[in-house]
Amino acid sequence: MARRRILHAVLGALGAGLLAVTLRARGVEQDGGRLPFVLLGREQGLPSGSVACLDQDAQGFLWLSGESGLVRHAAGQWRVWTSKDGLPSDFVPQLSAAPDGLWVASLRGLARFRDGRVELATVDGHPLDGGVGRLVRDREGRLWAALGERIYRQREGLAFEALPWAAPSPPFAMAAGPVTGALYVGYRGGLHARFPDGTERDWTAADGLPAEGPSIVLEDGQGRVWAGSGRTLVVKAPGAARFTDASALLPGSLTPNSLPYLDRDGSGWLPTQAGLLHLTARGAERLGPAEGLPFRWARAVFRDAEGSLWVAGPALAQLKGGGRVWNYGSGEEGEAVVWWLARDRRGRLLVGSDDGAARLGPGGLVRIPGTEGRRIKSLLEDRSGRLWMVSTTGPALWLDPGASRARTAPLGEAGAFVNCVAEDTAGQVWLGHSALGLLRWDPREGRLVQEVAPARFGLSALGVFSVDQDRRGRLWAGTTAGLLVREADGAWRLFTARDGLGPHNLRGVAFLPDGSAWIQYQEPQGLTRVRVEDGRLEVLQQLRKGSGLRTDLVYAVASDPAGRVWISTDHGLDRLDRPAHVGVEQGMANEDGSVHALLLEPGRVWAGTAAGFVRVDEAEAPAPPAPPRVSLLALELGGRILEPPFHLAPVPHEEATVAFRVGAPAFLDEQGLRIQVRLRGLETEWHDLDGHLARYAALPGGDYVFEARAAQGDGPFGPACALPFTVRPPWWLSWWALTVWTTAAAAGVLGLVRVRLRSLARSKAALEATVARRTEELRARNEDLSAALTKVKQLSGLLPICASCKKIRDDGGYWNQLETYISQHSEADFTHGICPECAQALYAEAGLPPPGSRKPPTDPG
Repeated sequence: MARRRILHAVLGALGAGLLAVTLRARGVEQDGGRLPFVLLGREQGLPSGSVACLDQDAQGFLWLSGESGLVRHAAGQWRVWTSKDGLPSDFVPQLSAAPDGLWVASLRGLARFRDGRVELATVDGHPLDGGVGRLVRDREGRLWAALGERIYRQREGLAFEALPWAAPSPPFAMAAGPVTGALYVGYRGGLHARFPDGTERDWTAADGLPAEGPSIVLEDGQGRVWAGSGRTLVVKAPGAARFTDASALLPGSLTPNSLPYLDRDGSGWLPTQAGLLHLTARGAERLGPAEGLPFRWARAVFRDAEGSLWVAGPALAQLKGGGRVWNYGSGEEGEAVVWWLARDRRGRLLVGSDDGAARLGPGGLVRIPGTEGRRIKSLLEDRSGRLWMVSTTGPALWLDPGASRARTAPLGEAGAFVNCVAEDTAGQVWLGHSALGLLRWDPREGRLVQEVAPARFGLSALGVFSVDQDRRGRLWAGTTAGLLVREADGAWRLFTARDGLGPHNLRGVAFLPDGSAWIQYQEPQGLTRVRVEDGRLEVLQQLRKGSGLRTDLVYAVASDPAGRVWISTDHGLDRLDRPAHVGVEQGMANEDGSVHALLLEPGRVWAGTAAGFVRVDEAEAPAPPAPPRVSLLALELGGRILEPPFHLAPVPHEEATVAFRVGAPAFLDEQGLRIQVRLRGLETEWHDLDGHLARYAALPGGDYVFEARAAQGDGPFGPACALPFTVRPPWWLSWWALTVWTTAAAAGVLGLVRVRLRSLARSKAALEATVARRTEELRARNEDLSAALTKVKQLSGLLPICASCKKIRDDGGYWNQLETYISQHSEADFTHGICPECAQALYAEAGLPPPGSRKPPTDPG
């Protein structure tokens, strides 16, 4: 027996040692990087009390259970259900989401929550009440529950049946095997397994289990069975009869009453008092405070469909970026600005910052002595093993091979105020000076040679920011005057704005496999892709904000041999081909980039920021998620709040102000969630929703359909949800009111017509009487006129008149005086007088003055 124990201990130590070797081989030791966790608490809407379990429903919403009931998390919106809403108990230690609803295990029974209703599970027609200890779902989708010493299996719907086997004591743990299909039940002193073929198996302390029995059990995707309690962890390989000790992997004691978690990739997570233990096919990893977890002890773990990891402990923590983003430095103001990232000959990461230079090792950053307080803008370890560190605020530094402390490089005045340092394929070291142009280090002479001086192009000063070599061996330098290129024949050419480049200083260059290159500027000018051939520069492409870029301010651009291009901006990191973005929402502690601080490696991106630097593991990038599906969470109607399922009667007119609360499961990037809505019957076009509430005030009567859809950023929109409803018109516009109004109006019109007709009849009679009277009057007047006319003698025809005496001859031949003739033949009478002309003639003949011409006598006195 003693030999057996010794052998088991040796085998356990070897197993733990192999896992530890795998752990070290993966390079997951803490190097100072921290994963970006965010805490969620009361400020974000989470109720008080710790979270015991997490799951995700078919719509994609996250559900949490614990001491304060059931909580739904829907993209920043929280909804809590308790016993007041029908739950058997406020304390829900476990839950399980299924297509037929959400199952909750509580202190007072097992229930299904579906469509806002709570239904109790039954056994033989009776409620399955009492404290449910454990709840698991097997690979066939059936639910298993532990209640007391009995195990119950779902038969159909709400109906369960009890297994004939009873545990010797209330189960500590329960798990379903994804590979073997077995149901594992841990109890005091042992572990029981029930396999799909009906066979059963028990293990005890004699088989390597903890003496008190396992408090956690997990079968991972490789078929390994893990069991443990306290500081003891054991594992059984597939097909093995015994468990071996793996306690050395534990970062701390296993958390009592915790829930191990089987991840989507088949790996397993074990909560401990010092973080999480992640068991993978390649080994084991620890995730605790040193790696960024914001608390020590953990109780439950869950990974949602987008890849976000959630950890429940004293609070709820969400891992941003899907575990592929690591931050070095706090990301807060006051942290050193990182200006340069490179690799030395041994593969160690070199970091240049405002506070000197450092190497990144297993224990984190190690400062290079002699660089403290220096701004290091560029680093290079040349072929001789000498480390160059240049600065724009002082002299360049050297760290000689085998030396432990940096010293001032013996470069003279030209070695100060240098922007960059680079080495070409021939081993020549080039330095870009802030004013003196391009310098070359001559190792034989031990001095700097001014390769390109400002005077060559008629300039008083020439600043060089970067030096790079393309695949054809040509050197490209970004300068204050433009793009400087050395052709294969050794001739230098300067390309400026006259050749199509931007009008500002050129900062950096990134070469593409087709021979073209991206140009980055000091000012916000975006990116320009150019080709230099036969001494000519051709502009191929221009990217600006809104047309390929999210910002015009580009701090660095880099590419790899495969043509993968990344840029660092004031809005984080962006990949140009197969566009991708990494910012604060994806886990960056600080997304304000630094000039030239961008390093691309196979499957990995390093970038300097204004406060530390960041690492992005592209190999861990999840597949692009499907477009989010938006759901209608609640409806505010006339002061009432309705929740699904909606059974809407026609909405009264006084409640016609309607608000729709929508949400979509977008936990990876909630800020990038874009929701559009429209109300058919009122509008035809979609419009963006600012927030999660769409309100429509005082809707007129009619039929409507509310629709909502969601997209992630600029991605495609997912399917729309729709809710038809009807708004009743006001009572005075209802059908019966309109009928009454129409009838009354018709009666009123008819009455008016009748009154009008009567009035017209009276008017007609009066008019006819007036016409008759006037006609009679006219007739009388006509008779009087006719009688008068009969008395009128008219003169007509030709009247013979004497040309001298003016007598008129009548019908009898007699000549009559004119006035006599007219008097006889008309009613006219005559009086006599004398006209002035005749009077003048007659009185003149008599010698008398004409009448009226005499003057009054004058007064003699």
